[in-house]
Amino acid sequence: MQIYKVGIPSIAIAPLVSQLKSSLFVGPTLWIVSGGSNIPLSVEAMKRIDYDLSANLTLALADERYGTYGHPDSNWTQLNSAGFDPKRAKTIEILSTDNPSLEETVKKYANAISMAFYENEHRIGQFGMGADGHIAGILPHSPASLETSELVIGYQSQPFTRVTLTFEAIRHLNIAFLIAGGVDKHDQLIKLTSGGDVPLDEQPAQIIKQITDTYVYNDQIEGGN
Repeated sequence: MQIYKVGIPSIAIAPLVSQLKSSLFVGPTLWIVSGGSNIPLSVEAMKRIDYDLSANLTLALADERYGTYGHPDSNWTQLNSAGFDPKRAKTIEILSTDNPSLEETVKKYANAISMAFYENEHRIGQFGMGADGHIAGILPHSPASLETSELVIGYQSQPFTRVTLTFEAIRHLNIAFLIAGGVDKHDQLIKLTSGGDVPLDEQPAQIIKQITDTYVYNDQIEGGN
């Protein structure tokens, strides 16, 4: 795990784009994107990927807020509203216009992600981290933090019902970028990078330590390898 302290988290866009382009030149690449504060970073990163090169790209969400397709709290809706243009990339949405049940939504997304892992040898995850240490939609001490085998899980939390990739899904990634800014993340970043043995259900972001290449960009703590 390589840790970089930067003035502003958006500095991470350049190395993220560099890694995406390198992978896309080689072959089909899966890019897992996150909501929240990472949305404008994803929008800018996508702008820097050549139109022709984007044909090798598959895009998928790390997590989604379950509800009617296009609802305003949806991560995908917010990503589109921010100006995200997938160009020629294949996109895998979690919600769909026929508004299936939570159970059917989870099953459909799990199948799609499983196929994306099979089709894309290069798999890059872009994540944020909550002030509680959550990653994707995996909240501490939630059903998602205890799931050990499925690729996707749906569960009720406050204030959203969530559909999220699980630890098992995140383990399928080759490379992860964790981009976190704000003083409210300081204590969680210390916990994440201190080298201590912290259970995944206590701090779900610990899962990135299990990915071969992980880069943490933040504005709070210094780091190294």
